[in-house]
Amino acid sequence: MKNIEIFTTKDGSVGLFNKELNEIYHSRKGAQKESIEKFIIPSDFEQRTKNSSNVRVLDVCYGIGYNSKNALSFYKNCDIIIDALEWDDELVEYSKTCDFYNPEINEFLRGERKLGNSKINFYIDDARKSIKKLTEPYDIIFLDAFAPNKLPTLWSVEFFCELKRLIKSTGVLVTYCSAQPVRKAMQIAGFYLGKVLDEKNHSCASVCALDKKYIKLLLDDFDLGMLNTKAAIPYRDKNLNLTADEMLKARQIEVENSNLMGASSYIKNYSSM
Repeated sequence: MKNIEIFTTKDGSVGLFNKELNEIYHSRKGAQKESIEKFIIPSDFEQRTKNSSNVRVLDVCYGIGYNSKNALSFYKNCDIIIDALEWDDELVEYSKTCDFYNPEINEFLRGERKLGNSKINFYIDDARKSIKKLTEPYDIIFLDAFAPNKLPTLWSVEFFCELKRLIKSTGVLVTYCSAQPVRKAMQIAGFYLGKVLDEKNHSCASVCALDKKYIKLLLDDFDLGMLNTKAAIPYRDKNLNLTADEMLKARQIEVENSNLMGASSYIKNYSSM
């Protein structure tokens, strides 16, 4: 795979490093661990499969498939229907053979085994183009794109508006990202916002939904206040076709010209209240 370096994460699962972007696809602490803790558990996946005959999933930035594979591992309780968006077809092919704790899932991906009526559909293209083709509502959306300060194209207000269009009223969207511009984009798109805490009680992921009862831990007053600072100015992509550089530069200009309070000033003022 061009510009891709394969490495082993601390939990023994396979990780990838993109040399062109100087960015990892998964946490070095564990690709499998990250998928479970930041996507599967926050989406309440196990409970959803117990309460339904099928669960529809949109996996944005499939990569080598950890989130989809872990989701498919629940097929015994109900059928899992996945639409997976990924621009790199080589990653998709590699996902069908790379090590995974449940070999039946790789067999399913290669077409060698059925998992009830579960299925996965791959869309190989810029996710901004693929998403416009989708119409079915989803119970769960996984958003696992590269960090927004490296590749903001899938973190814009407009992209989140597309995700809102596709999510069920009972659905949840989960992502590892806690960046302020991302949460602000979610808010502008019309989502209620929540967070996931790690073992140190720090925010390690974000959850959003159209109904706040599906969020276990809503953002508190401090978090919501941060969304009114310069740090939370979101990325914009009106026609879903700008380059990453264009989006980064446009946001930087908006930040420089903004009269909003800076994050450090907000934190200082909040602490003194």
